[in-house]
Amino acid sequence: MFVPLVDSLRCPNPHDETWLVASIERADERDVKEGTLGCPSCYAEYPIVDGVVVFDSAATRSAFIAPSEKDATRIAAALDLTDQRMTALLVGECGAHAPLVRAMSPAQLLLLNPSDGVVSGDGVSIILSSAVPIAASSMDAVAIDAHVSEATVASLRATLRGGRRMLGPASRPVPAFLTELARDADVWVAQLEAGAATSAPVLLSKRPRTESR
Repeated sequence: MFVPLVDSLRCPNPHDETWLVASIERADERDVKEGTLGCPSCYAEYPIVDGVVVFDSAATRSAFIAPSEKDATRIAAALDLTDQRMTALLVGECGAHAPLVRAMSPAQLLLLNPSDGVVSGDGVSIILSSAVPIAASSMDAVAIDAHVSEATVASLRATLRGGRRMLGPASRPVPAFLTELARDADVWVAQLEAGAATSAPVLLSKRPRTESR
């Protein structure tokens, strides 16, 4: 888990949105390999194991999918991942192509429940969760696969910053508040309307704190 991305993560338990506190046991430069994320509101703790944040041990990863240069190019180009300050959220099977996307793009990649075989590090961070433990308006791009529920899509849309893009399979409709930009037989790409209200404002009590042991 890339340390700066901890600021974008939130406790999935039902209470006011709060920052998470990282306790680091082992790190490789700015990637946390072993440690814990703690919630100062409900005191829940989420382990970081081999660079993967486990919010929910019941969350599953699909079987291995071979990375595709075609799909990786489509993700990087459609989501306009040209800036190293950007963070793209790749959901489910989209995460299988993350290593190839990183070879084409300087953006940080955050993977939610990716396919087996993808590892954390070198610009790729992984979280396992049944919910979407990500702050509203914190992502610069989102790519979803065909297996994500409609309720989860709404939560994922809320993570997008105004004016940013989402990529999805042609088999499912473009989410509300997004304007379709392009489509082919396989996927569509759409943009969140600038200023679209996707969630209520949340008062955060304090800034995140990082501890090392």
